[in-house]
Amino acid sequence: MKVLILELVNRGHEVTVLRLSNTYYTDEVSSDFHIETVQLPQHKARSKDEIEQVSLASILQKAFNDEPRFLSAFWNILESIRRISGDYVVGIESTFENSTLLGRLQDAHFDLVLADPFYPGGAILARYLNLPIIQFGRWLPFEDVHFAVAPSPLSFVPVLNSRLTDRMTFSERLQNVFLYILGGILGQVYIYSTYDQLCHRYLKTGETMYDLYKKSDIYLVKMDFVFEFPKPTMPNLVYIGGFQCKPSESLSPELQKFLDDADEGVVIFSLGTLTKTLPAHVATEVAAGLAKIPQRVIWRYVGKKPSMLGNNTMLLEWLPQNDLLGHSKIKAFIAHGGENGLYEAIYHGVPVIGIPLFGDQYENLLRLKVRGAAILLENLKYLTRDQIYNAVKTITEDPSYRYNMKRLSRLHRDTPIHSKELAVFWVEYVVRNKGAQHLRAASTELPTYQYLLVDVSVLCFIVLVFFVYFIWTILKLIIRKIEFFRKKKTD
Repeated sequence: MKVLILELVNRGHEVTVLRLSNTYYTDEVSSDFHIETVQLPQHKARSKDEIEQVSLASILQKAFNDEPRFLSAFWNILESIRRISGDYVVGIESTFENSTLLGRLQDAHFDLVLADPFYPGGAILARYLNLPIIQFGRWLPFEDVHFAVAPSPLSFVPVLNSRLTDRMTFSERLQNVFLYILGGILGQVYIYSTYDQLCHRYLKTGETMYDLYKKSDIYLVKMDFVFEFPKPTMPNLVYIGGFQCKPSESLSPELQKFLDDADEGVVIFSLGTLTKTLPAHVATEVAAGLAKIPQRVIWRYVGKKPSMLGNNTMLLEWLPQNDLLGHSKIKAFIAHGGENGLYEAIYHGVPVIGIPLFGDQYENLLRLKVRGAAILLENLKYLTRDQIYNAVKTITEDPSYRYNMKRLSRLHRDTPIHSKELAVFWVEYVVRNKGAQHLRAASTELPTYQYLLVDVSVLCFIVLVFFVYFIWTILKLIIRKIEFFRKKKTD
C-alpha cells in the first residue's frame, strides 16, 4: 500500500496514516505523510520483537509440519488468523476508546478511508466517520474478497487453502463445497463474531462486520487474470495485480560484475522478508543442492553461513529483487510464493521454483504451475539437495518454462493503463464523486435464501408436486372409469 500512498502524495494529496504503536511496518515519523499513532495498552500490546518472533515461529512451524492436507491445512490457517485477530481487536478498541484521537480524525474532514480489508478496523472507522472506503487488498480475515462481493460458483472457484484448481473432479467439488461451508461457520464463530461485537459497541447501527465489507465502495484487488483463475466479477472490483512492478534499475558494481561473469546465468533464491533464518539442516541441503548447479546463485540469507555453501553462491541479507529479476542473465527464481515476488517474476518473465511456507502461497504457486511457468516443491521440511538440483536443472534446460513465463509477461504488460495508474484513478474517482455506491450490486444486500433463489425454488417445487399430484389423481380417476366400464361391459 505504501507505493500507492507515495504516488498519491506525489500528486498533491494529503495523506494521514493511522498506525498502531507496536507495528513494525510503518515508522512513527515520515517526511512524506502525516502519521497518527494509536497507543496500545502496555499490558495488552505485544512488542515489535514479540510480533516478529511470533510471526516467524508460526511460519516455520507450518512449513516444517508434514504437508498439511484438507482439514489440517484449513485449521492451521484459522488458528493463525485467530492469533492475529486478537491483536487487531486490541487496536480497534484502543482507537475508539481514545476520544482525543477520534476528535482529531473527525475534525480533519477526510475525503475517504483507504484500508487493508484484512484489518477490519478500517471499515469500522470509515463507517463511524461516515466516509467512503476503498479496500486495498485481496483477503478478508478468512476468505477471498470475491466470496463476499462477487458471484463465486463453487464448481470452478476454489476456496482459500483448498489446493484446488478451477478444473475440479466430483470429489474435489465436494471438498470445495465442504470447505466453503465449514469456513463460513468457523469464520463466523471464531473471527467475525468478535468484530460484530465491536461494530455493535462503537457503531450502534445494527450492521455486522460482513455488512461493512459488502458496503465498501471500491476494492483494489492485487490480482491479474493472467495469473488468477478466471471467475465472475463486479463493477466495484478493480484489479491491480503487479501494481508495484516496474522496469529494473542499475545494480551495484559488485552485483553487476557477479552477473556479467556468470556464463551459465544466475539463479535468485529468496524466501521473503519474514523468514530470515532457516534451520541449519535445511540451509545445508539447500546450499548443497545449489552448489551442484552450473549457474551462479544470489541467495537472500541471514544467519550462520551454511556448511555446504558452494563457490558459485553469493549470500546477501537484502537484495534488490526487482532489479535482479529484470537482468537478462537470470535463469530462475526460487521463491516462497508471495504475491509481490511472483508478480515481479511474471513482469520480468522469469520462471519460478516454488517452496510455499504458509497462507495463500501454495495456491499462488499452483496457479503458475498450472500455466507451465513454475515447479512446485511442496514441503520444506523434507527438501533435499537432489530436489533443489533437479528442479533447477529442469527449469533451466526445459525451454517451455521460460516460454510460458514470457508469454504471461507479455499478457500482463499488454494493458491500456498501468495498474498503479488505475489504482490512483479510482482513488481520485471516489474523492471526486464522494463515493462509488452506484457500482455496488444489489446482491450484496440480499439474504442468502433470496440470493440463491431458495424461496423461488421451494415454490416451484411445491407447484411441481401439486401438478404431479393433480395429474396422478386425474390418471387414477381415468383408470378407475376405464375399469368400471370394462367390468360393466363384461357383466
